[in-house]
Order: sequence, then structure tokens, then C-alpha cells
Amino acid sequence: MPVGIVQVMNNTSRTLHYENLESGHKIDIDPKTYQYDHNGWIPSSKFHDDTVPFRSSNHINVWLNNGPKVEISDNSWKFCVVGPVSYANQSAESSYGTLVNGGQYILRLDEINDGWTTNCGFTFLKYEDKYKVTGKYVASQVIQHAVPVIAIVLMAIFL
Repeated sequence: MPVGIVQVMNNTSRTLHYENLESGHKIDIDPKTYQYDHNGWIPSSKFHDDTVPFRSSNHINVWLNNGPKVEISDNSWKFCVVGPVSYANQSAESSYGTLVNGGQYILRLDEINDGWTTNCGFTFLKYEDKYKVTGKYVASQVIQHAVPVIAIVLMAIFL
């Protein structure tokens, strides 16, 4: 069975766009505002089991506002991430994690500030039913116990 991304969270100050070029599933998630932050909420998509395409066939595009696109696919039971390289008009491909047959995952994007620049962090979390969202947000307290599969910071996506 293929793996799926069932929920997408936007913990950034930019609009998040998600488009699966194989299934046609599209999501736009509003940025995290002061109200969300004050209430401990993270803007999120509703539950939808969206199959992650195999690397050889297609991919999912994820981007913030009008920024560079990051491609996500399944490459031999690992998340394959293709994204921009710092200060260059090129991209790099890497594979991460160990995926489970029929596994369901959450994609969370975060702003990462190192004191010099603000970059974008991608985290893939193992999904459990208790994280299911029916509205437009998830409480950050609920998700803090989710098991990360991988977490990466894309240094070339400046916010």
C-alpha cells in the first residue's frame, strides 16, 4: 500500500500552498496570525488521505507565498525532497526517514530563526487519529507529542 500525507500544518507567517500533481489535490492554508499564536493553534488542513506519488511517476509541490517550490515524493520507502540550494538557481535531492507500508503522515512547516535569517523547516510526523482536524487549526499542545519521522531545515527558503 502506498503512503499518504493526511494533514498539512502551516506554522509560518506566509500562505502555504500544497499541490499533488498526480492526484490533483490542492490545499491553501492561511498563515499563522497573532490570534492563532495567542491561542496555541496551528493553521491546518482538514484530514484527507493524499497518496504520496512514487519518485519515478510524479510529486507533490509545496511552497510559501510566491517562493520556490519543494517537491515531495516516495523514493524506495523514504520521503524524497527536492528543493532549492542556497544562493543558487539549482536544486538538490535528498531522501529521508523510513516509511511504513500504508503509513499516514502529517507535513508541518515551521519558521526557523537562527538570529541571522529565517528559514523554513519541514517536519513529517506519524499520524494518529487523535490529531485529526475538522476545522482550520490544530492545538499545538495536541501535536507536540507526535512522533517525528524526519525534520529538515531548508536553508535556501528564506522567509
